[in-house]
Amino acid sequence: MNQKLKSALTKIIDTEIVVSQKKDAYKSIHMIENVYGVDLPSDYKEFLLEYGGSFIKDNIMYKPIEITPITHKDGFDSIGGFYGITDDNYNIESVIKTYKDVLGKVLMPIADADGGDLLCIGIKGQYKDKIYYWHHEGEASKDGKEYVYLIANSFEEFILKFTPHQREQNVNLDDIELFLDEDLLKD
Repeated sequence: MNQKLKSALTKIIDTEIVVSQKKDAYKSIHMIENVYGVDLPSDYKEFLLEYGGSFIKDNIMYKPIEITPITHKDGFDSIGGFYGITDDNYNIESVIKTYKDVLGKVLMPIADADGGDLLCIGIKGQYKDKIYYWHHEGEASKDGKEYVYLIANSFEEFILKFTPHQREQNVNLDDIELFLDEDLLKD
């Protein structure tokens, strides 16, 4: 993995959330490539081995190339966590099995997006090596292509898009109501 990518990952990965990797990670990557009949990008394979199953720090977000149905008005999106070769709910092998029929053979899930959506890597044809947002609210279409939005042209570009971003919280004080317990008012 190149130094630029590794440096970016150390800034965005939440190291306080520890994920245990499976011992046979190389075998798992080979199995995934066999299932799809592809050779995954080397930077993504290296990511799976070192950082797969990890989570992004709070207030670290990215700007997608194409606005998704859930993109905030500030233009930034966030993710929950990356799938990896783990023994927990973020095990990429089980996520692949769950979504393979829906996503077809052109996209493979790599991360959990907000609201049950997925971030995917393209693995065939014009989608190859690009990162997409898959919106689950629409009806499934052949190969999952109808409800995808381009996020980045490569895995490295995707990681480099992450930046610290604090969302503004606009609170209208007129909308706040206070209710005090009657016992409190007696004192």
